[in-house]
Amino acid sequence: AAAAAAAAQPGAEDKASLERDVATLRIDVERQPGNAMLQLQLATTLHQLNHLNPDGGSRIPEAAKAYRAALDGLPADDSLYINIQGNLGALLLAGNEPEGAIQELSAALQQAQAQQLPLHHSAGLLFNLGKALTTVGRLKEADEAYAEAAQAAYGHDLSSYSKSIAAPRSIREEAAMQAVQVAKAGRLFFQQQQGLGFLREAKLADADSQVLPQSLQGEQADWISSAASIELVWLHFAIHKHYHSLKQYNLAWQYLDLGNRLMAAHTPHRHEQEERNLRHIKAIFRAPIISSGLQNDSAIFVVGMPRSGSTLVEQMLASHSQVHAAGEDTALAPLTTGLNKQLSKPDVDHTRVLRKYSKRYLTRMRRLVPKQQWPDGAGPKRIVDKMLRNLWLVGYIQMLLPRACIIHVARHPLDVALSCYAQPFGYSASSLSWAWDLDHIAQQLEMTWELVDHWQQQLPGRVHTVLYEDLVAHPEQAARQLLAACGLGWEEAVLQFQATDRPVHTASMVQVRQPLYKSSVGRW
Repeated sequence: AAAAAAAAQPGAEDKASLERDVATLRIDVERQPGNAMLQLQLATTLHQLNHLNPDGGSRIPEAAKAYRAALDGLPADDSLYINIQGNLGALLLAGNEPEGAIQELSAALQQAQAQQLPLHHSAGLLFNLGKALTTVGRLKEADEAYAEAAQAAYGHDLSSYSKSIAAPRSIREEAAMQAVQVAKAGRLFFQQQQGLGFLREAKLADADSQVLPQSLQGEQADWISSAASIELVWLHFAIHKHYHSLKQYNLAWQYLDLGNRLMAAHTPHRHEQEERNLRHIKAIFRAPIISSGLQNDSAIFVVGMPRSGSTLVEQMLASHSQVHAAGEDTALAPLTTGLNKQLSKPDVDHTRVLRKYSKRYLTRMRRLVPKQQWPDGAGPKRIVDKMLRNLWLVGYIQMLLPRACIIHVARHPLDVALSCYAQPFGYSASSLSWAWDLDHIAQQLEMTWELVDHWQQQLPGRVHTVLYEDLVAHPEQAARQLLAACGLGWEEAVLQFQATDRPVHTASMVQVRQPLYKSSVGRW
């Protein structure tokens, strides 16, 4: 069972080291609460720990408090002030507080302008502002922020430039052609690196017909040659999206293939380890599975493959008056290591241990519910956990929360495969290392359905499969079935999900701001 959950766990040694640092800094801050530098060290260490091991965002309030204490201890014109405010904005964005992030990032940008800092100093702030605006559905403003970020970063910061070019819904022709030139310069610089020889073999009609400007050659291109080659990934995905929108599909596919090969070169996938984990799960979690017997039915788990319609299902559920959607939280997986240790002890009371961990999970999820959304204090009837990888942990869900609702969202496998391959999930997404190769995507699809079949055999009726194609073709009928599976009554609002005012952080954040459309069905 420990091996089954291992894929969801961060580096234990790094986590332990950061936790020791946090413990020391807390003591120091308590002794010197007015020391801005100590407050800043505590904030950044907590921020780093949250990034490494999100743990339901439990450290974010303390980190935000420390950032604010650091700001209070510095004059607004201090050289650190803008960076701290930018860090606070990024932290709030990660903590599902996009409105607060927009406020802090906007203030930081105003301060940068007041101090007349060079524009490239604001590239990261503008990019994060674009992300925050996208999260709350202010898409036009987000696209403007991304365009400003790309302009600010050009000639200085390849990472911010590439991400800012890739992030908006579309880019202008002039910006796309500039990106083509930067990508060409990057390939010329990085093709000598080990494992990147395929860049030398790339034959791209648009880039091959252009001569690089002087600004992208020699010392003037140090901002490209001194960066990490993986930063080129975003550019190639962005150019793919641009050419695809122009229906230049052959050229679009060439850029998409290069982007994925670049990512795969930096993020190797170990399919054999996942196969071993799958075998462990199937061997260990077989009926009858022990259970806490807890009658709490507040948890809804949405699981499955990325790009299958899971964000649509989550948004529909979030539109119900009795539901809060917590996003892709990680509250369950971090509990499994401790649970395994407790259950392995001799003469242990399994029911008592399982109930303790069940309540720990429920408590963590309840903390994610905004108090202002439920002013009467009663809270929602259901809380949605959309960590898709929890499909691998259904056995744990059954042990801890036998009355939880488990929704498996599925879509035509070829549409899933193409959509995953065309989506730049981000190079920190190590758990998605399979997404950069079509063969690996096929293997992941096979394992997903093998897991679903296993749970249906061992726990008949516990996992409810919802088909994306049914949601699109027969939305009301499919939505009624979805709500019934979750023990919820019908509400018309679930069909107007695009109007629901809630942050969305996934790759589908733009799509769920629109009414249902059928163009993604059979796209392959």
